[in-house]
Amino acid sequence: MQKLDKSISKILSTKYMEWLNNPDVKHEGNNRYYYDDVAMNLFRCQSGVCAYTEMFICPAALYEEGNWTKGRYNLPEDAEYKRIEHLGELEHFDPENKKVQYWNWDNLFMIESKINSIKSDAEIVPYLKPDRSDYSPEKYFDYDDETHRFIPNTNITDPTKTAEIKNMIDNVLCLNHGTIKNYRENYINIIKDKKDRGIPYQIDQFFTAVKWTLG
Repeated sequence: MQKLDKSISKILSTKYMEWLNNPDVKHEGNNRYYYDDVAMNLFRCQSGVCAYTEMFICPAALYEEGNWTKGRYNLPEDAEYKRIEHLGELEHFDPENKKVQYWNWDNLFMIESKINSIKSDAEIVPYLKPDRSDYSPEKYFDYDDETHRFIPNTNITDPTKTAEIKNMIDNVLCLNHGTIKNYRENYINIIKDKKDRGIPYQIDQFFTAVKWTLG
């Protein structure tokens, strides 16, 4: 699960941020006026992949900078893709924060829709939030390149922390979800084959696993 940068410098949806920071406005969950502004700006921060599994779920054409006009997401009518042509859903990392401020930018990510339904309102451990300043995948995870499964970092000596990370991997973040694990393995094998044969390749998903596997 890669580290994400959601800092203010990455935000093109400035009208949404003005709305969010206005103390006189109710930011209720049923107000979806800025949904696309939030979703597509998150996809820009996430390079079009699921924030957790790193599986490709959104074409780059949907979140390119030219799709914003005066601080609002405004996809041209003649765009190659329609705004709904992605496989993501808006996810609230901490379900308790969701109850306090539904549209809080700091708590939001775009993740694959099936993973979102599995995670639901599961309890989380805060230190695995991928945009935390002190988060890095190397601190918490290892990757078994034989089984193609993420595991807790074997250098962690605290059994409680190891158990927390394992639960997050398997039951919350779904990094080893069967279909995604198989897809990731096949993808890595294709990249490996191209690298061995000197064929040009581009990595557009599973960044962490590919980096750790290929070196």
